[in-house]
Amino acid sequence: DGRFWDVVERGDVAALAAELAVDPGLSLGEVLPALSSWRRQESVRSAVDGWRYRVVWKPVTERSAAGVSGGCWAVVVPGGEAEGAWATGVVRMLAGRGVDVRVVESNAADRAGVAGELRTAVGDASVTGVVSLLAVGEGDGESGLLRTAALVQALGDVGVGAPLWVATRGAVSVGRSDGVVRPGQALVWGLGRVAALELPERWGGLVDLPESVDERALGRLAGVLAGVGVGAGGSGEDQVAVRASGVFGRRLVRAAGSRMSGDEGWRASGSVLVTGGTGALGAHVARWLVANGAEHVVLTSRRGPEAPGAAELCDELAASGARVTVAACDVADRDALA
Repeated sequence: DGRFWDVVERGDVAALAAELAVDPGLSLGEVLPALSSWRRQESVRSAVDGWRYRVVWKPVTERSAAGVSGGCWAVVVPGGEAEGAWATGVVRMLAGRGVDVRVVESNAADRAGVAGELRTAVGDASVTGVVSLLAVGEGDGESGLLRTAALVQALGDVGVGAPLWVATRGAVSVGRSDGVVRPGQALVWGLGRVAALELPERWGGLVDLPESVDERALGRLAGVLAGVGVGAGGSGEDQVAVRASGVFGRRLVRAAGSRMSGDEGWRASGSVLVTGGTGALGAHVARWLVANGAEHVVLTSRRGPEAPGAAELCDELAASGARVTVAACDVADRDALA
């Protein structure tokens, strides 16, 4: 209620009338129902605000790398990239700490093939930890996503229960100056969060690496690996980003409250694609988009124009001044979507 009492304290009749959506010249008796309605709406907004969260990145205390010493670690790299900058850097960093490093050059894309490569490279050694660099060099991330999924499965098939750390580059942005997130790399993080929930006993974490390799970045990576993550029974971070300015951990915080009614907030513009657009929820979203500035809405669904109510929805949105395109499309089919 802070903004309401701020307006009252300032004696700003125009602002108060705008907030309550009433004529400034109304009497107190006429204002009271509007005030009561406003109060109820604010209670609803307050409840909804309590459901809203967002992700932020916070600097975390860098851990000592002493925990990464000795034992046997498997470093999984795409075939032909064992001499790449990050692969050689990670191997050198681990070997310098007395680790028996087994490099697994993976050319397979299926779990059985990856399992065979792991058996060949690791043999009978007792594995202490696994670092996957399968996604680090990926441009679009799709191949890295599929290979990482196969690796997670294959490790279980060969009985390796050591914590798995999956590395990416550009999957997350820790701040406005950190650059644009690569959607393909972000896919790998989605997979990693699922793996952390389903396989906590053998999950280490996700670590997003900086673009360039240097000793400071490798030292920070060693500190992250020493934390053993939280999913594998450790007490460290399991979703981190290594940057030139330090190590950042992913945090979930409450989102800011609703904007004042006088603030327009986000508005749509141009063309907006709504998948599942002819369903009940899609139709509701389409109406909201048109009411908030969308000039053209593209509604896709499996049945498209043949979906029940699609024609009526199209007429309704067109009557509001928007251009409407309804298409039958399976969004999982890239060729059809294109």
